[in-house]
Amino acid sequence: MAVGDRRDGVGANADGDKPCRERNSIDERYRLVAKATNDVVWDWDLEHDAIVWNEALETSYGWPPGHVGPGSAWWLGNIHPDDRGAVSAGLNAVFEGRSDLWSHQYRFLKGGGGYADVLDRAYLVRDASGIPLRMVGAMLDITVRTQLEAQFRAVFEGANIGIVQFDPRSVLALRVNAKLCEIWGAPESEIVGCSLAQWTPAEDAGEREALHRRLATGETLQDRFEKRYRRRDGRLIWARVNLVSQTLGDEVHAMAMIEDITEEKRADARRDALLSLGDRLRELRSNAEVVAMTAEILGRTLATTRAGYGMVDLPAGLVTVAHSWSSDGQVFPSQTLPLDEYPASIASLRRGEVLAVPDLASAPELDTDAALYIAQGVRAVISVPLLRRGRLVGVLYATEASPRAWTQNEIDFVRDVAERAWSGLTRIEADEQQRILNRELSHRMKNTLAMVQAIASQSLRNVTDIEAAKHALAARLIALGKAHDILLTGQRESAEMEAVLTSALSLHDDQQPGRFHLSGPDIVIGSKAALSLALMMHELATNAAKYGALSRPDGRVTVAWSVVAADEDDTIHLTWSERGGPLVQPPTRKGFGSRLIERGLAGAVGGEVSLAYEPDGLVCRVMAPLSGFQGNF
Repeated sequence: MAVGDRRDGVGANADGDKPCRERNSIDERYRLVAKATNDVVWDWDLEHDAIVWNEALETSYGWPPGHVGPGSAWWLGNIHPDDRGAVSAGLNAVFEGRSDLWSHQYRFLKGGGGYADVLDRAYLVRDASGIPLRMVGAMLDITVRTQLEAQFRAVFEGANIGIVQFDPRSVLALRVNAKLCEIWGAPESEIVGCSLAQWTPAEDAGEREALHRRLATGETLQDRFEKRYRRRDGRLIWARVNLVSQTLGDEVHAMAMIEDITEEKRADARRDALLSLGDRLRELRSNAEVVAMTAEILGRTLATTRAGYGMVDLPAGLVTVAHSWSSDGQVFPSQTLPLDEYPASIASLRRGEVLAVPDLASAPELDTDAALYIAQGVRAVISVPLLRRGRLVGVLYATEASPRAWTQNEIDFVRDVAERAWSGLTRIEADEQQRILNRELSHRMKNTLAMVQAIASQSLRNVTDIEAAKHALAARLIALGKAHDILLTGQRESAEMEAVLTSALSLHDDQQPGRFHLSGPDIVIGSKAALSLALMMHELATNAAKYGALSRPDGRVTVAWSVVAADEDDTIHLTWSERGGPLVQPPTRKGFGSRLIERGLAGAVGGEVSLAYEPDGLVCRVMAPLSGFQGNF
């Protein structure tokens, strides 16, 4: 392919041939260069509108010389119609003298069909007066690069992590993807062209400045770290950052890939908080300490405005809010509120439902409750009920001064905290009950041992028949033991009167029909009265078996009791009466049994006991205040 005009210079002398030889040498070198490159080189004679091309037009783009037109019309006609106008406009701008350099990226038709993406660059040659003479250019095939850029652009834009390209010296953002805009909660227009420093919270400024100084030096970096960002709405988030910065020639390129790990961090914090709460609850010894610790851990972990615990008294219709935690350290005194001020909330909590409201201003289901919450500076609330045997006894809550969308993970966390707090409260309550039981057991054992000592001492005093005394002592101790069994079957130190009587008389029940007849209202009596009454019944039955109605097959015993109303204290009237036994004779002397009957119960309950030896059988009457019988209840 000839480039330029060649003149032979016929008839010229030796000196005249020198310029021609030099020009021919330059043209040859130019031809060889154009032949060696894979890029299309073209030379456009503007005066005659003739373009010559090198072989690369055929070898790289498939256009044989016979199919190539002589002028610019062929060239421009093979540019993609959508790109043709911009190419023409760019050329005209160069011709009009705005610049001698021209560069444009467009799509050029290949000889075999299809378009190649090309980068065309040319230089304009003018005459001395500035009129364009020719334009020499080179067309570079960038199809592969364009495809790679398209692929990169697709990955860049479609990535599930935020990506930002930035100038490491000024830390100005040059390009961002949609995911980064989502992570920071800001449009692209507020990120690109602005400093990345604006997204770092002020409290992390020192760490940020240290990194920026390293970037400004052009140091090659490939770091992976975690840092905090402050979103456009002011909310802090955590991110995992992969940072790459490197120098290519005179340019320094930097890119950061940012993954939002806020929920991951929060999950770690919630897990650590539950472990810490479990460990610390084991060390606490009072309900107040448990409530205070639980509220603090709940509030700090969820980063809420306030958190606390309310103790619910359903019968009284009250809730006592105590030990409330506040993010600003403010101390709130305990306060007791009527439940009927929050009817919708309490109804939901009594059903065992978690109350999680993101914005109380848009919560019609809470009716008037919402207005009370808002009046107290609460816009979002999450409350978890604590139930005992299906009954609401407490509420663990966290509140926010501004609207907040509670996540399911946060709701589950509050549930877990409530369960652990309830376990801690239950343990402390059980420990306290155990301490009370231990104290009462010690007290009861001392009383029982004193009673056993008295029974043994009196039973064995002045005895002449050791065997009879042993049997009497054993029977009395058995009666005492049965009375204790009755007391221990209940949850309190009390028992039904009829149960005490039945147990005490069981030793003497020979299964004869109608042997014993018990009648009277249901009365619960205390432990002291129960033990004394059991021993009294045992002594009466023992005497009846030896000398009275129970010594005969047809003998009968009736025990009846009633409660007589009185102005100051109701009175119990109890009567033991025997029928069908031998003729009754008053004893010539009174032993321990008689004294136990007459004085034991009277001393325990503060009443009066009388024995009447009537012809039909022994009658024992007891009259004592009801409060005396229920004294240990």
